[in-house]
Amino acid sequence: MKQEHFLMFVVGLIILSYILDAIVNPLSIALPTPYHFFEPGTLFMYPFTTASILIKGIAFFITPLVLLTYFPFTSMLKGIILFILSGLMQLYALQDVATQSQVIPLEWSLSLCISGLFLLLPAIGYFLFGAGKKAHKTVTHDPYADVSTDKDDDL
Repeated sequence: MKQEHFLMFVVGLIILSYILDAIVNPLSIALPTPYHFFEPGTLFMYPFTTASILIKGIAFFITPLVLLTYFPFTSMLKGIILFILSGLMQLYALQDVATQSQVIPLEWSLSLCISGLFLLLPAIGYFLFGAGKKAHKTVTHDPYADVSTDKDDDL
């Protein structure tokens, strides 16, 4: 599937989540951390909001992965980028929920939190893949392949 199709899929998910947000009232509960929303009792108490949060979370999860395919970065660099992005998303969500500043709606903060959490999986995958490539290169490297064997070079 082409990257453009994934980006259109993300746009469709965002539109769907806006429709779900328009159906229900904005979420106005006090949470100590964003992770407390994902307890089963709270999830089933707000089903439309939960669906909206999960749909936005999927969109926020797919977007950096698709955008990274456009750049010829190494696997280790992609892992580092995703790891930093994941941390920043979770820290922002934690700050927004803990301070109740409501810079963005609570639903968006919770979506950032869940997608940042799941972005750790591909980040670890890129780290392992990059380390495996580096280990394979180190093991299979022939140190004598770099030495020139031409006799004319000595003259």
